[in-house]
Amino acid sequence: MTLFDTQTLPEATEAGTPRADVVVRTPAPAARTGTFLSVVVVAEGAPAEVERDLAALDAVVSAAYPVHEIVLVLPGARGRIAWARKLAEQQANMQVLGLVKGVRDEVAFTAGLDGALGDIVVTARLGVDDPEDIVRCAGMVSDETAVVVGLNKADPAGRRVALRLSRALASRSMGEEIATVSLGLRGYSRPALDAWLPRRDRDRVLRLLPSISGYPCAVMEYTSGARQHPRPASSFRQVVRSIFYASGRPLRVAVGISMAASLVNVIYALYVAIIGASGDAVAGWTSMSLQMSFMFLLLSVVIGIMAEFMFQANETANERPIYRVAFEATSSVLAARDMLNVDAEAAAVRDESRTDA
Repeated sequence: MTLFDTQTLPEATEAGTPRADVVVRTPAPAARTGTFLSVVVVAEGAPAEVERDLAALDAVVSAAYPVHEIVLVLPGARGRIAWARKLAEQQANMQVLGLVKGVRDEVAFTAGLDGALGDIVVTARLGVDDPEDIVRCAGMVSDETAVVVGLNKADPAGRRVALRLSRALASRSMGEEIATVSLGLRGYSRPALDAWLPRRDRDRVLRLLPSISGYPCAVMEYTSGARQHPRPASSFRQVVRSIFYASGRPLRVAVGISMAASLVNVIYALYVAIIGASGDAVAGWTSMSLQMSFMFLLLSVVIGIMAEFMFQANETANERPIYRVAFEATSSVLAARDMLNVDAEAAAVRDESRTDA
């Protein structure tokens, strides 16, 4: 324990009287061992089902991770405030976040991730994803693998095809392989979340978080249960929106198209000039064609310049770091410290202050 005294002791201070000008800092208790796991779950069922599923989840998680918390997100929780507060009082190690309206999966999971405090955070759907799979996902997160995404083998064939197409489009747009764009079972390390949390549009790019974090990603196959409120067969529209928020590749495609259109207009203008010089063209056709090709050339060049400026603005707004630190290690003995003038001067200042006193 360390005491920081901010004022000189008054002459009339009774022994044992607490002082408001003393700050006491105590170390963490000895019971704080192992990994701190946060499980973010979105619940959509009735209160009785939620309580039953929470008890089953807490029993499995407690056995594997004694230091843990459960963050329960309740979309459209109006009218369930009293029940939610009572539930939080009855069950330990739990946060309850009640959202005013029913929201998309991206927003619900983002609300839970904002409040999660663990070293490892796993997102899942309560009553749908098996507690054993949640613990297995958390166990796969390590220093070498910062993000684990679940690949649900129980999805219908139509949804699997749509997710495969969405994944291919996202991989092409982000410039790297993306395992899946589904928001099922996922595990994140704290550094991976710290790379995503500062974004103001983090809910819109949550599906692409493994790519945005810049850390290695692994895939975990699992089988989930049926959702009480199934979502549409494809999240293609959400994926496309995420791509436009997270990547500048669409703007780069626009620049390429405009440059290609400019080249085509130049070739067409040369063709018109050759036909006009040969005398085989109808009167007025050459001048009109040259004017149209020249105007479309200018339009394509302007579009290319604007798209390039927007691309650079998008890259600046994303504020992606130029590198990621995987780990840090420092020697216990640093000989260079003995040669620093700063330490010597600081010691001299301390000695002078003691002399003046």
